[in-house]
Amino acid sequence: MVISITPKFNINNNINNNVQRAYQSKPSGISNTNLKPLAKDSVSFTSSAKVKDFFVAQAEAEIPRMTRLSAVYFDVLESVATILNKKGFSFAFDRVYCEKSPVKAPDKQASKVMRSGTFKVPDKLRATLYCSNPYDLDALNALLAEMKIRGYILDKTEMSIKDLLKRGFKPTEKETKNLDQKKIIPDLDIRLEDISEEVTKLPKELRYSIGKPQKSGYEDWQMRFVRNYDKSRTPVSYELIVLFGPEYSKAKHFESKYIYGNLRQFGELHANLSDQAIGSHAQKASRYISLIEQMFRGKVSEKLFMNAKNKDLYDITDTVPIAFSKDDMKIFDGYFAGLKDRIKSVYQIAKKETANDAEKKQLLKDQRSDRNLIENIQENLRESIRFFTTDYKKASID
Repeated sequence: MVISITPKFNINNNINNNVQRAYQSKPSGISNTNLKPLAKDSVSFTSSAKVKDFFVAQAEAEIPRMTRLSAVYFDVLESVATILNKKGFSFAFDRVYCEKSPVKAPDKQASKVMRSGTFKVPDKLRATLYCSNPYDLDALNALLAEMKIRGYILDKTEMSIKDLLKRGFKPTEKETKNLDQKKIIPDLDIRLEDISEEVTKLPKELRYSIGKPQKSGYEDWQMRFVRNYDKSRTPVSYELIVLFGPEYSKAKHFESKYIYGNLRQFGELHANLSDQAIGSHAQKASRYISLIEQMFRGKVSEKLFMNAKNKDLYDITDTVPIAFSKDDMKIFDGYFAGLKDRIKSVYQIAKKETANDAEKKQLLKDQRSDRNLIENIQENLRESIRFFTTDYKKASID
């Protein structure tokens, strides 16, 4: 693979050469997780610390401009919510909540670039609206119309024909011959339960925007706008999330901070888990990760979002309790013990398969890093358990 950095970003040759060497000399025990090729509209690189630091610096330099743009964006959303309420649609804009984090933090922007393999960070500027009945897609049409009047139109994104088929898309004969082919569609994802009957309310170009709730049960409208006069090759993208209400917003914030944010760190492991043959150490390690994810999805996330939705949408104050028993904690510790053991075995095999001293040294370094990462995830999730069983109801968003 040729590693190159576009002139736009002015990364010096030393950094670029370090990135290239890191990729080409990757030992067999190091995972491809952090070596994702970038999309065609960008470049290719590895998750070198120096490269990540560069993107952090770029994002920090943009903060003043992004903050100014977000202020205008918030004014527009506040105006739109007021107009839509007068037209009979119940929307609310919580400016205080949105101003807590109007611009995605520089380190999170850089992490997203490294994970996704593209320079584009679609949620760099983000905001939240509340809608009392997001299942009525007439409300969505009204929202998009008001945003267009103010110069904000839906951005474009790509989706494979294969994935569009799941949304009812009917391909041409030519398109059926290559289901992996990408199609340009509006950047809108309606992630709600049982909404298919509403699809006829949408204009034709948006009828393939109805996805599914997340595995955690999380539901929303998610869309990204660009200004219709922004002719830049990479126009500023304005993300908008529409939720049921403030309780759901609170649940989303804390679930992301205490559950999703921690579980996502499993993707930062260096260990090569690509061998998914039944019974292999890599397959069993992946299985333990999946079991940990399932545990927190079922015991925390699903209940959290159900309780919040019931309160915002149906004014139901009774809640399903979030709790971990002593037996649950034994299972929790057992999953992590199993994961640590299997990751250790993955590295033992990788070290036996190479006679290269440099590769062995890198493997030892990565093994220590993975061991510390898993320990941190385990301890952070212990804190998450304590938070949701004792502090969540009285916690506020800082």
